[in-house]
Amino acid sequence: MKPKLIIFDWDGTLADTTNPIIHTFQQSFADCGLPVPEADQIRPLIGYSLSGIIRRLAHNVSEHVQETLIETYAAHYLNPNNRNMTLFPEALPCLQRLKQQGYWLAVATGKGRGGLDKAIAQTDTQAFWLETACAGEYPSKPAPDMVLALCNRLGVEPEEAVVVGDTTHDLEMAANAKIRAIAVTTGAHTAQQLSSMPHVAMLNSLAELPDVLETI
Repeated sequence: MKPKLIIFDWDGTLADTTNPIIHTFQQSFADCGLPVPEADQIRPLIGYSLSGIIRRLAHNVSEHVQETLIETYAAHYLNPNNRNMTLFPEALPCLQRLKQQGYWLAVATGKGRGGLDKAIAQTDTQAFWLETACAGEYPSKPAPDMVLALCNRLGVEPEEAVVVGDTTHDLEMAANAKIRAIAVTTGAHTAQQLSSMPHVAMLNSLAELPDVLETI
């Protein structure tokens, strides 16, 4: 069945933010006087909610310190001087083409609402999204709640939707919701990692997406 609704992850899928996210976590740990995690410790966790990542990276500190880390990260990320929100060059042409082809577009992200709203405003992509869902509003990926809520709000059956994401968490979320998934190798997880989860296609670039959608 040709899909009607395309649900995008944000970081690493639409936006080239993997390295900025890693650096922001490292800076946050340094600011809090804690040992700085290696990039390879952070990368596999990208896609979870902020609190979920902090709990995993800082499991040996108190809940109060974890909350301080979350606040420090959010302050860095939402600072108006933070210019690290850059879409991949092929993202806007892809979205424009999909909208012209009549697809409905939505976002399901591990970002909080403040972070997503800022990212959408900074990239001037408001006009593309019929609905968005964030961590904090629903259980974190890979729980299916975000994508099922998007389908419900738009009156779309899960079999009419496709999730597009760059992490195994995105693909597992889709599988848990019984929604098809398309992997992109532009973000935090490698093609080998992505291959461990169900997907109907794997792309090297979003530029490939409009043509691939016509074939599934």
